Amino acid sequence: MPVLLILLLLGVLGYLYWKRASTTLTRDCRWRRIGPGQWRCAFCGAETASQDSPLMCLRLPDEKS
Repeated sequence: MPVLLILLLLGVLGYLYWKRASTTLTRDCRWRRIGPGQWRCAFCGAETASQDSPLMCLRLPDEKS
């Protein structure tokens, strides 16, 4: 039983690491749909066209907010 719990814990931690590494969104990124296929970030004002919500932050990494 303890081995199963350790494997479960490692699986959860692996998933969280993978999820964090696969996106550049921050807590500040708040994408709002402003029209069909149009998205706008409520924090920085960036806009993009996509059917799904964006997974990448459009701000430059060294840009100060």
